Amino acid sequence: MKPNKKIIKIVRIVLGVVLAIFILNAIYLNVSYKIQQTNYQDAFSIYGNTEEYVPQGLTYSPKYNVAIQTSYNAKHQVSRIYVIDLDKQMLLKSLKLQDPNGNENTHHVGGIATNDEVLWITNDYEVEEYSLEEIVSTKVDHIKAKRVFDLPIRGDFCSYYNNQLWIGDFYLRPFYNVPNGNPLLMAFPVEEEMQYSVPSVVISLPKMIQGLAFNERGELAFTASYTYLIPSTFYLYPNVLEETAPSTITVSGKEIPYYPFDKKKIITKKSLPPMAEGMYYLDGSYYILFESSSDHYSMAFPKIKKVIQYKTDK
Repeated sequence: MKPNKKIIKIVRIVLGVVLAIFILNAIYLNVSYKIQQTNYQDAFSIYGNTEEYVPQGLTYSPKYNVAIQTSYNAKHQVSRIYVIDLDKQMLLKSLKLQDPNGNENTHHVGGIATNDEVLWITNDYEVEEYSLEEIVSTKVDHIKAKRVFDLPIRGDFCSYYNNQLWIGDFYLRPFYNVPNGNPLLMAFPVEEEMQYSVPSVVISLPKMIQGLAFNERGELAFTASYTYLIPSTFYLYPNVLEETAPSTITVSGKEIPYYPFDKKKIITKKSLPPMAEGMYYLDGSYYILFESSSDHYSMAFPKIKKVIQYKTDK
């Protein structure tokens, strides 16, 4: 049976249109990136982007003046952290992540935060605690977690602020669902023997959040992104704990103060290049990581090879 020429022609036209849209979108994203570069500048290089490694989280230690970045491996090899000397603008070390028993961590590590003593890394429904001093001083090529805990929330990103570890989940139906149908951010007080089963506060979130940082006023900054085909978004919102009256939500059988998020009370909303991920705040600027630098995303446009330093209007 001969193929229908009309059907073949229609298929060719559809494929041609799709290809044209893809090319035009790539041109738009690259041009848009060049125009927006007046809003931010390159800060330092992104590491952990070769051999199928994908950059995810980013944090900063004032004590050691280093940035620390997480990368997971798309082929399920061991995940890593990268310690970057900001004085010398160079990579100090790359460390394989291990659990307390020495087993390699092959999870999709994402969130990372530190209070200059503990380094926290989140993945799936777990959080690992590492010694920051040990990370900076070690001479070997791996680092063992001190403790590992289950979480009542997906640990897609995290941040340290006001002596609490804040952990949030990414949400995009139907690909990434969460139990209650709404992305959440939970705060866990930092103590010598931390407990992660019951948070002190719960906040609802916008969808597709990849990174979180607090400034000195307690305002919440987010990066939101998904795929390399659409731009990312930077959001800055007021301190929701001061702006909104709480209700309650049940977590692990206990009633916790719950703050609904008001998307209308926004301070700043800016477009960023695709695939914005983790970030940290320092001295009036937000330092943002992009997973588009990974060789795993060969079709990503544009390729952002450096962490950008972004200053908001306020």
